[in-house]
Amino acid sequence: MKKRILCLLFAILLCFACVTVACAESALPRLVDDADLLVDFEEEELLSLLDEISERQQFDVVVVTVQSLDGYSAQAYADDFYDYNGYGYGSDYDGALLLLAMDEREWHISTCGYGITALTDYGIEYIGDEMLSDLSGGFYYDAFVTFAELCDDFVTQAKYGEPFDNYGSSGESYDSDDSFPVFTSLLISLVIGLVVGLIAVLIMKGQLKSVSFKQNANSYEKQGSMQVTGAHELFLYRTVNRVKKAENNSSSGGGSSVHTSSSGRSHGGGGGRF
Repeated sequence: MKKRILCLLFAILLCFACVTVACAESALPRLVDDADLLVDFEEEELLSLLDEISERQQFDVVVVTVQSLDGYSAQAYADDFYDYNGYGYGSDYDGALLLLAMDEREWHISTCGYGITALTDYGIEYIGDEMLSDLSGGFYYDAFVTFAELCDDFVTQAKYGEPFDNYGSSGESYDSDDSFPVFTSLLISLVIGLVVGLIAVLIMKGQLKSVSFKQNANSYEKQGSMQVTGAHELFLYRTVNRVKKAENNSSSGGGSSVHTSSSGRSHGGGGGRF
């Protein structure tokens, strides 16, 4: 009886181990170069970079290249590749995937979970602009490194409560080594400039001894030097102030556009051509 129980427990543990291994191996590597754009050492270095960023940030950063979209849209292909290949950290599947389709000359970034917060529509557009010259010129490794490093920067910035977006953004990402935020530094510089300017004006004012304030303009006139024999009014011009009516721009609020993939998950993202 005891042997049967032990055999049953061993079988259960073996099944559990098999399921665990299968789940662990269900996710593809974070670099899938099906279009064969990279040489071996570039693949090794890029995969190492993607793994380091992903594990440190607990946020999957993935690069996928394909020869053709096989009739799918770039958005649908990127979303499904992310969803059905085991990518994403945590219960919300946090991460971002860059897809490059060679026949269609399209790139697309799919975001999921915290990726929707960290990589806004504006942030994705910014990444695309930074990659575009390298993609068009065939420097794919450089473009992929740019994507990975900007994802790293944007996730860090979002964790500090200020996602990279178009409201008030100067085009610079957050640097955690900065002692002061940019706004604080500008404010301090402005105050110092005003104080220095005020001191300089007061010093120059104190050196003016020959001029004193007069109530009327005729106090500066030499007595009897000017005689007015006639006067009349001449209309020269008028000033009209016009205020432009504010335009209703629904995209000015920033953030991420969200849609639902075929798996039922929420995704953000965006892309373009190269």
